[in-house]
Amino acid sequence: MRLREIALVAAREVRDALRSRWFVLAAGCFFALSLGLSMLGLAGAQRSGLAGFDRTTASLLNLALLFVPLLTLSLGGLGIAGELEDGSLAMLLSQPITRFDAYAGKYLGLLAAVSASILVGFGATGVIVGVSAGGGNVRGFATLVALTLLLGAATLSIGTLLSVALRTRARVIGAAFAVWLLLVYVSDLGTIGLTIARNLGPAQIFILALLNPVQQARVLGTLTLSQRLDVLGPVGVFGLDQFGMVGLTVLLLSVLVATAAAPLACGYVWFRRTPVT
Repeated sequence: MRLREIALVAAREVRDALRSRWFVLAAGCFFALSLGLSMLGLAGAQRSGLAGFDRTTASLLNLALLFVPLLTLSLGGLGIAGELEDGSLAMLLSQPITRFDAYAGKYLGLLAAVSASILVGFGATGVIVGVSAGGGNVRGFATLVALTLLLGAATLSIGTLLSVALRTRARVIGAAFAVWLLLVYVSDLGTIGLTIARNLGPAQIFILALLNPVQQARVLGTLTLSQRLDVLGPVGVFGLDQFGMVGLTVLLLSVLVATAAAPLACGYVWFRRTPVT
């Protein structure tokens, strides 16, 4: 591993992402939606007397769970497949760098670009809410930002695996959208269907939730905001009962980190064997 070469490839990825219309549009939409939710949160806080950060953090959690996987799955999917398709990856690998340098640099560069867009959106929201309302659960808001970055790292690694495996833009975009639907919507409906059809117990439902990074982030984010059992849902209630607050938090964080690392490692193994000519 050579840090200088990885940094050069990462800087190249950041420049390419910033020139990408898709990335600029997605980052702009995230920024606009964050600001819109912050203004709605402030309006609700003035009527209800709740602190601005408390209401805004709850709104942004749902936005992050919906929007960040869509952005990262698509961006990660195009990272390698696009260059494989147009031949620019072969030109990159003809330089004095290893495949690991190229693979790690591309992932880290895309992660830096996504993180920058997330931080700009949340940062602007935090400044507006802090100046206009002040107070509230600032620590919870900061935790949500860190959790969103970790979720983005996990789903970006899944997108990178799809990019290596499918090799073309059209197939990657279709697969990324299908995975996004699976993680965000279909998994909930499928879990409900399996629970009814197979009479699943709480432990089995909890295990299914651990396979989904969006569900992991949802429970972690909810724990940050509230420990009320009616807010946590059945997965959170079971986990809290079995592991306690600290144990459940550590478990979910560990699984989310593993979710980021495992697809990335599998993608590299696949990438080493992928012909680029």
